[in-house]
Amino acid sequence: MPKLLIAATAALTLRSFLLPHARRMREEGWTVDGAARGILEDEACKGAFDSRFEVEWVRDPRDALSLARSYRRIRQIVRAGRYDIVHVHTPVAAAVTRFALKIFGAAERPKVIYTAHGFHFFSGAPLKNWLLFYPVEKYLSRFTELLITINAEDYARARGFAAKRVEYLPGVGVDVARFRDCREAADRSALGVPEGAYMLLSAGELNTNKNHAEVLRALARIGDREIHYVIAGDGPLRAELRSRAAELGVGAQLHLAGYRYDMPELYRSADCFVLPSKREGLPVALMEAAASGLPLICSRIRGSVDVAAKYPDCRLYESGDTDALAALLRVHPKRGENGTHSLPEEIFGLRAATETSARLYKELLGS
Repeated sequence: MPKLLIAATAALTLRSFLLPHARRMREEGWTVDGAARGILEDEACKGAFDSRFEVEWVRDPRDALSLARSYRRIRQIVRAGRYDIVHVHTPVAAAVTRFALKIFGAAERPKVIYTAHGFHFFSGAPLKNWLLFYPVEKYLSRFTELLITINAEDYARARGFAAKRVEYLPGVGVDVARFRDCREAADRSALGVPEGAYMLLSAGELNTNKNHAEVLRALARIGDREIHYVIAGDGPLRAELRSRAAELGVGAQLHLAGYRYDMPELYRSADCFVLPSKREGLPVALMEAAASGLPLICSRIRGSVDVAAKYPDCRLYESGDTDALAALLRVHPKRGENGTHSLPEEIFGLRAATETSARLYKELLGS
C-alpha cells in the first residue's frame, strides 16, 4: 500500500489541523508518517501516525545553520522511508523539503504536495514580503506536483506558478456538528464577564498580526462599559494588551482567557465574534464561530472574505478603520437576530475536506 509523509514545522500544526487527514488515509490502508518539531512529545500525534520523526525546523529563514540541519534530516527521513507522497505544510518546512528533494533521482523522488495555508505575499502585504517570499515560492513550485491553496486570492495567484497542478481546497475542515450542536455555554462569571454584559469574543495567538489592539481602540471610542471583550489564546503580547487596555480606559472590559480546550462552549457563551486580523489564510476560528451560529465581525482580508461570502451573518470592515469597527460594535449584533445560520458543512466541513484530500492523494498516484 502507498506510503505518505506529512511534514510541518511544528507538531502543533499537525495536532490542530491534520490528524483527521492522517487517520483517514490509515483507515484506507496507507502507511502515514509524520515529521515536525516536537512530534515525539506530542500526545495527540502518538496514535495518529505509524512512525514519527523529529525535525528541528526553525521559523526564522535567516538561521542558516539550523536550516542546513533540517535539510539533511528531511533528506534522510525521505530516503529511508521510500514514500510515494510527501505532503508539506507551513512555509519553512515546505521550502526546505522541496529544496532537499529536488536533487533526488526520478526513481527515489516521491510526489510532493504543498498546502499553502496563506502565502506571505498578498494584496496589501509589505513590499519585503513580496521581495523575499514570492520569488522563493514561485521557483519552488516547479518541484511541486500538487499545490493546494485554501482561499480564492491565493488560488488565483498560484495558477500562474509552475506547479504541475493547482487546487483550491477551502481549509483543512471544521467539525461543524461539534460547534453547531453544542448547547452548554461556558461560565461567563469564571471569565470575569458580569451578568447581563454584552460578550465579544476573539480567538487566536496574542500577536501583532491578530491585531486585538484594534478592538480595544474601538471599545475606547464607543465608551460603552457593558461591552466586555474576551480573547481565547496566549502569546507574546499578553502584557502589552493589558497595558494598552488600561491606557485606553477599557482595562476592566478586557479578559484574557488563555489557551482553551472548551471552544464550543466558549462560542456558545458569546454574543458576537470579532476577528480584526491583518493577515489570514483561511481563519479556523472564524469558521468555528460561524459553525456555532454567532454573528461575525471581521476585517476585509483574504480568507475572511471567503467565509463571509458563504455566511450571511457576517459584517466586514476595512482593516485599520477603527471608526468603522466601532460603528459595527455599537449595534450589539446578537445570535439569531438575522436568522439562524451555520457554516456550510458541504464546503467547509471536516468530512468534505478529508474526502477531497483522499481523492487528491489517489489521483496523484493514478489510482
